Amino acid sequence: MTLHVLSIIALPPGLRDGLARHYRLHDGATSPPDWHDASPADVRAVITNGSTGFTATQMDALPNLRLVCSMGAGTENIDVAAAHARGIQVTNAPGANAATVADHALGMALALARGYRPLTERLARGEGWTSLRAPRPSLNKSQVGIVGMGQIGRLIAARAAACGATIAYHNPSPKSDAPGVYCPDLLDLARRSDFLFACCPGGPRTRHLLNREVFEALGPAGFVINVARGSVLKTGDLLDALRRGAVAGAGLDVLEEEPDPPAALLAELAALDNVVVTPHISGRSPAAVLAQLEIMLESLGDGLAGRPLRFAVQAATAAA
Repeated sequence: MTLHVLSIIALPPGLRDGLARHYRLHDGATSPPDWHDASPADVRAVITNGSTGFTATQMDALPNLRLVCSMGAGTENIDVAAAHARGIQVTNAPGANAATVADHALGMALALARGYRPLTERLARGEGWTSLRAPRPSLNKSQVGIVGMGQIGRLIAARAAACGATIAYHNPSPKSDAPGVYCPDLLDLARRSDFLFACCPGGPRTRHLLNREVFEALGPAGFVINVARGSVLKTGDLLDALRRGAVAGAGLDVLEEEPDPPAALLAELAALDNVVVTPHISGRSPAAVLAQLEIMLESLGDGLAGRPLRFAVQAATAAA
């Protein structure tokens, strides 16, 4: 029996090809799927992610849906309660790309602090070699603040500590085995940080958590790096802080409007030499894609065969 799977997100080629070897994969990421000889009633599983989500209305359009798979750890915009009410299971892939996200976040911090982009551009314009060799900040002996001490937060902390940084973190509650100093007050964390990393879950509880007050507390020598969700950071407040020199720079792998952010916003960000922007690729590496494929195949195999899911998502977990 051919099992039909609908993806409503753009999949990395390795993941897409791996899934297509086992299932009839339909692409609904950018336009309505071309069903050919199939129909929505054939779909047994949907692939999405936390930022794209999946609603009750979308579930109702697929009458035989049995499983919703989130490609990453996030489930904030998936209506898990509605899925369970319809007998649909939800699963995710926690930790599959955490190391790659942490690598990307640290790379952004180094690129910003050490000036990789502006120095390259100024040398290319013919500015004097000697005039560009002023000292620049580094992670060594810096203060690193981490917003969200989950798997990614811990991996960022380990990498920053290896560079000689001191770690502090903000989380809904302290974790006894977490590295660094716990800061219950986010503004206190920002004040003590040279680099502030956001790697917390998305959703209503963290919407615009990084805002004008936080940027003012971070200060003109502080860098902010967001590898969480675009909704976590208030874009207008950050742009204002960057224009005024209220923060030293920003690394953004996620934006509030994805996958089609306003062209004017991208142009303004590109005009600032203390900003690095990437198109939500922090979790994409060959190793991460392979790990996600393995978890996805396991979840699809177990979920569609009626076996227990290793990474079953409960409504309370999704809302946490």
